[in-house]
Amino acid sequence: MKRAVVWVVVGVVVAGCGPNISEQSQRLAENLVALAHEAYQNDDLGDALRKGLQATETDPTNPDATYVVAFIYAARGEYVEAERYFKKTLELDGTYTDARNALGQIYNNQGRYADAIAILEQAAQDLLYPTPHLLQGNLGQAYIGAGQYDKAIEWLLRSVREEPRFCVGYYRLGDAYVRKGDDVSAEQALSAAVGVDDPGCRGLQPAWRLLGEVRLRAGKTNAAAEAFAKCVEVDRESEDGAACAAALGRILPEAPASPLPVPDAAAP
Repeated sequence: MKRAVVWVVVGVVVAGCGPNISEQSQRLAENLVALAHEAYQNDDLGDALRKGLQATETDPTNPDATYVVAFIYAARGEYVEAERYFKKTLELDGTYTDARNALGQIYNNQGRYADAIAILEQAAQDLLYPTPHLLQGNLGQAYIGAGQYDKAIEWLLRSVREEPRFCVGYYRLGDAYVRKGDDVSAEQALSAAVGVDDPGCRGLQPAWRLLGEVRLRAGKTNAAAEAFAKCVEVDRESEDGAACAAALGRILPEAPASPLPVPDAAAP
């Protein structure tokens, strides 16, 4: 399963006050952060966390170090510790938008949508953020969770206009339209999600499932069956795959039984 947050490395910022950290310790901490990234890329979260924690001990004023630790805790699903270190990062550098964005997504994962909206709205004020569509997508997800579908649609439209290949944004947009009762717009958004020429987008299973359900409600049985079949192809054993397989079984006519073979006539 892909991680819900995006790793973005920024330059080290050393606080102008606080502990007096030697230049050697600063460089060592930077190296440890780089090693933590490398371990993460190699899927060794344990070693990545050890390197990150060592970096925070070596230079407690380095926000990149606390961010690395927070990110890895989030990847491990340890949200309490992740929240603590993301907040430490923001204490060290209040302009660290990556930390705000990642913290907002943690709140989404925990169902803390009001908290997510508050911090993501603040993060969205950073007009220089290099990947605004990701932040806007997270904010749209938070508004969906809060039941504010018009606001969700507003932010998700911004996200896919910012990055037309952002298939997760299209999927969330489709979800928002479904919840609002606009299946016509939902089908357009969901078709766009799975239509992005990217393996990850073509394999976005929840989008295929939702697209099948939308088409089925519209009476488009064949198109719905096609979407459900694509969903099953991704992973039949997942929750979405099982639901799609069941839906497919209900709408496809049963194949007629093969007739019994007729024996050859006996020779006279």
